[in-house]
Amino acid sequence: MHNLELTDDQAAILETIKKLVQGVVAPNVLALDEHRQFAQEGLQGLAELGLFGMSVPEVSFGAGMGLVPLVAGCEEIGGQSGSLARLLTAQVQCGIALARAGSGPLEDVLTGGKRAVYLGPEFGIVAVGSSLSGFCELVPGAGEADLFVIAARGDGAGLYVVDAGKTTRTVCQSLGLASTAPARVVLSGAQGALMASGVDAMVAIESADVAGWIAGAATCVGMGRASLQLARKHSSERFAFGKPLLAQQAVARKLVESQRGLDAARHLAYHAARIHDAQGDAVPVAMAARIAATEAAVHAADEAIQIHGGYGYTVEYHVERHYRDAKTIEVLDGGNELLKDRLAAQQFAG
Repeated sequence: MHNLELTDDQAAILETIKKLVQGVVAPNVLALDEHRQFAQEGLQGLAELGLFGMSVPEVSFGAGMGLVPLVAGCEEIGGQSGSLARLLTAQVQCGIALARAGSGPLEDVLTGGKRAVYLGPEFGIVAVGSSLSGFCELVPGAGEADLFVIAARGDGAGLYVVDAGKTTRTVCQSLGLASTAPARVVLSGAQGALMASGVDAMVAIESADVAGWIAGAATCVGMGRASLQLARKHSSERFAFGKPLLAQQAVARKLVESQRGLDAARHLAYHAARIHDAQGDAVPVAMAARIAATEAAVHAADEAIQIHGGYGYTVEYHVERHYRDAKTIEVLDGGNELLKDRLAAQQFAG
């Protein structure tokens, strides 16, 4: 099978997502971002399509379709709204983690009855007994979350569910992902429900992490490709020295370099998803995909801004938003540098 090829079922899911994106997401994305309004309508639309459970095994009441359709979906959504793609990722991560743990409010997460956000081990939240303490500086979705699924360290290490009302949340004015209701989250002895511990917790947490890295990569590919398309359109319509910008060698080379990086990242994202769905070890490839995609998206958006000139800094042209969203994803979940350190430790340590 070609790396980017979808089955009929996966292609059908992608078509439903495309309709939602064009009908619901695209018309409102600029206003939501400008006014920092939560992408409620889009998230509700995803819930109604049953997409929160597409990557959850059928035995856990999901669709059992693996991560490939998640990649395709996040890429499509990311091309319009990185915020909505991130919210979908968080909900899917929580569903996957709870399904692996075999307990918890799984039905509410899969149906969208509860807005859920995953807090991974990179935040360093510590559990002593069932009491959790720590803080998270920037968490997309936290401002509107009903519950948190937490990978905790310490004596009580494991996977926990905490009612969001038991935490202290402060709204953040983040650079990007403005429509996710980003917030700072503080846990000061909040009581959590233990879902899994030991090996079971490790498996659940790794599954959520892998899904997050791959979905984040796909989201960035979508944003980068959108930036590239906008730059190509603008450069074909604007003239300098008697010919379109697109015919200028310097501009054409910028587009080529952007395309090259995005194509490589896209293949890595799909490759990681296919390894995961074949029950292989997708961790290193998923991390590599996330690193490659964020860097490619930032590069593509940056070049698109330069090609647009002064227009590139105005909200109507979208590329500045894609740049802000890509830079924000670049530092989330521990950031690219942490992932590079983990890859180095796994692959090159003596």
